[in-house]
Amino acid sequence: MVGWKEWASPLESFHQLAEAAGMGMSYKRIAFPGAINPHARLCVASFPGKYSELWDRAVVVASGTDDVCSLACVFLTDPASGLGQHAPNPDSPDECWCRALYGRVPPIAYLSIVDATAELDEDVLAFKKADAAAMGQYLLIKTSHVSTLEWETQLADALKKAQVLCLQNGGRAPWGCEWFEKWRKNIDRAVELDQPLHVFYFEGRVGLGKLSWDELGNQEAKDKARTISGLGASQTAEVAYLEKLGLPYI
Repeated sequence: MVGWKEWASPLESFHQLAEAAGMGMSYKRIAFPGAINPHARLCVASFPGKYSELWDRAVVVASGTDDVCSLACVFLTDPASGLGQHAPNPDSPDECWCRALYGRVPPIAYLSIVDATAELDEDVLAFKKADAAAMGQYLLIKTSHVSTLEWETQLADALKKAQVLCLQNGGRAPWGCEWFEKWRKNIDRAVELDQPLHVFYFEGRVGLGKLSWDELGNQEAKDKARTISGLGASQTAEVAYLEKLGLPYI
């Protein structure tokens, strides 16, 4: 059983898991299914979400009427757009993409922690509640009036509940893998249109942090790659898939 003492900082662990989900810690999120423009000169196949302002610009450009570029990347924010949903993996009967993309996720992935020890915006809390509901997570709110001992007790109990939720969902990612299926279909369409694929890395880290498709579910390999990675977590899967299919990219 995973207990709270196995995590040096549960809040930090949650932030890392949020990054792994491709969500970051932004609360003002707008769903985007990708945009493949028939007459575009190129397709942005993978883009690091941490550059939020540049991402917003890319969405505006790809969503425009000038056909400057296509944008295969997707961003899912609620069940209607695909958050928490799963898509079948045609290469593995009776499985979704989660096992190939993530292996078996840890129980803490099913725990959503909100730090309300300082003043918390009501909109932020509303987003967190909606996200937890969409992903089937247990929501735990840390308040300033709770003592250290009380918090540790609450956290231990919450982690037990998260473990049950994780087992019930077969260790699949609570954020789902529908995002990957939508992205994959966007890539297929861009390739059909002969649009050159472009992958954007972190500044100064081009080519770093790549994994093979078969390594995606290996936590040790992922941890090692991310120490010097030039890719976000979702990007690592995207690039691995492109290379698995032998699709060239710039």
